[in-house]
Amino acid sequence: ARPRRARRAAARRDHAATMGERKVLNRYFPPDFDPLLVPKKKWDPYKQVEVRMMIPFSLQCIKCGEYMYRGKKFNSRKEDVIGDDYLGIKKYRFYIKCCVCNNEIAFKTDPQNQDYVCESGATRNFESWRQQDDREKAFEDERNQNNEQNAMAALESRTLDSKIEMDILDALDEIKAYNERHERVDPGKLAPRADGAAA
Repeated sequence: ARPRRARRAAARRDHAATMGERKVLNRYFPPDFDPLLVPKKKWDPYKQVEVRMMIPFSLQCIKCGEYMYRGKKFNSRKEDVIGDDYLGIKKYRFYIKCCVCNNEIAFKTDPQNQDYVCESGATRNFESWRQQDDREKAFEDERNQNNEQNAMAALESRTLDSKIEMDILDALDEIKAYNERHERVDPGKLAPRADGAAA
């Protein structure tokens, strides 16, 4: 049996060898290496990848009625949505399980609206900002349609837009002037006057 000191030295040498190998960034390729003989992996478009993610919106499970809030972490499966893209941007589908009843919930990305669409297993909770965005979009669409049909309405619309812009600029100028007036006032000079008035 080797003495304890010799065993420790041998263990340190072995450990140093493995640690050095861990940091090697390039690998040795022998002179007769042929890259064509290395088998290539085929990409499977239907492959699902395990992903840890937070759910991007609040939802309610259809099966048990459990509410799951935005930001709750889940282990999910991610897959490409085959044959469905928006301007060349790929869409992805995610599958998660309800934390109470194990019901499968599916939702996919919606790059057009920079959002997600709940597909099955749950219903999306009401969000007031989405309703406001829908109203604004409907108003803009109706206005553009009216402008296309009637040239006079288009002119009135442009005039109204320029008037609103001028009002905003006037209000901004007033705020700047107000801030400049208050910037010139020195609080140090006002304090002695107040003390002198009190005396």
